[in-house]
Amino acid sequence: MAGRKDVPTRHEVTEKIESDKKEMEGKETDLDKIASDVETVRQTLEQLDFGGTAEGSDEVESSIESAEDVTTEVFDREDESLERIQTQNEEFEGELQDHHGSSESDLGKISDASAKIETKETINELEKAREAALRDIDFLAEQIGRASDARKESDTVQEKLQARVHTGKREG
Repeated sequence: MAGRKDVPTRHEVTEKIESDKKEMEGKETDLDKIASDVETVRQTLEQLDFGGTAEGSDEVESSIESAEDVTTEVFDREDESLERIQTQNEEFEGELQDHHGSSESDLGKISDASAKIETKETINELEKAREAALRDIDFLAEQIGRASDARKESDTVQEKLQARVHTGKREG
């Protein structure tokens, strides 16, 4: 093959998008559990009577606030991990955009060549090449959409989870 670059197969493209989507969904599930833990700790603190001694109440409150802080730190670490996956997904989407542009450029070159050719058999073969390029363009456009949709969905879930954790913080 003349000048063909190292490009992914369609299978590799779909597998990468599916893998990223599953990885994002897994992180979202983890973040949801952690956000629920933060909320439970906060609710527990709000529900306590603190009817024992001053020292005991202070220790209980301090320990529960530490539990909230530690859980929030875990949430933030996992949130950063999700952010990395989303960034990788976005970069892959950009690569697919590049491949899409390249395929469109190839399509133009094939059309230009077809316009100069007069042999019917050659035109017929170039038409097959044109159709193949169109199929690739359609495939890439679909995959770009899938990658983008998965990332946008993940962003939306992530924002809701961040709001659950970071807007209920008690100021002590």
